Amino acid sequence: MRLWLTALGALIIKELRLEARGKEAVTMLFCNAILACALVGVGTSSAFLDKATTTRIYPMLLWILFLLSASASAVRAHEQELEGRGLEGLLLAGASGAQMFLSKLIVMSALFFAHFLVLALVLGVALDQDAPPTFVAMIGAGLGSSTALASVTVLLSAVAGTSRLRGVLLPLLSLPLLFPVFFCGVEMTSQVVVGGGLDPASPWPLILVCANALYLVLGINLFEAAVRE
Repeated sequence: MRLWLTALGALIIKELRLEARGKEAVTMLFCNAILACALVGVGTSSAFLDKATTTRIYPMLLWILFLLSASASAVRAHEQELEGRGLEGLLLAGASGAQMFLSKLIVMSALFFAHFLVLALVLGVALDQDAPPTFVAMIGAGLGSSTALASVTVLLSAVAGTSRLRGVLLPLLSLPLLFPVFFCGVEMTSQVVVGGGLDPASPWPLILVCANALYLVLGINLFEAAVRE
């Protein structure tokens, strides 16, 4: 077990170094967040929407922008390894599919979560929302959704890795699978923003946890087979 965790730690460090060297995913995520929020802010100002209306549409806009920008940006996350057949080299070196999947999942989850926080804050400012209380209350939803999104995109990036159309295939394959995450995020954010807090009897947090567990199990068991194929 100790050797397994040591190898996992080495793979996480490798993922961080790759991202620090290229900065492709970070650049695309945060540029997409700022540009999308700027467009939404200009659009809502031009439509002369009052604060009550923007408060109601804020959850929907937040999660649409988050899922679309994150899934589109994730295409570049593993492109170097896929083109250089680096994943196959890791398998030949003795790394397991579960270790590779978890290392990528941890790093991508952190990037997506940071992207979500920036998007929530900037979009809140663009729509004149009460950012501090909303921001704190939505951390749980953002973290759970970031993990689920990372699980799906990491697995599907390996599935679509050999296709020249992977930039198109990855968003098309991932977004339908992320419908439960979208519904959970919108409902939980609406309860926080409109209702003032998350309802203790709400089923959405449990649904989000179950979706995370399902995607995690699928990724751990199918990632190696997807890379070998």
